[in-house]
Amino acid sequence: MSAIERGILGAIAVCVAATAALWWLAMPDEPVRALQDGLGSAALATIIAGAAALRSSE
Repeated sequence: MSAIERGILGAIAVCVAATAALWWLAMPDEPVRALQDGLGSAALATIIAGAAALRSSE
C-alpha cells in the first residue's frame, strides 16, 4: 500500500471517528451539523495527508 493510499484511509478513519464522536457526545440533536463538521474534518485531513505524502516521496 502506498503512502497516499494510507493517508486517504487514515483521513477516512479520522472522518468516521470524529463525526461519530461529535454527534454522540456534543451534538446528539443535530446529526446534519455533525455530519457537515465531520466532512470538513475529512477534507482537511485529506489535504494534510496528501501534502505529507508528497513531501515524503520527494
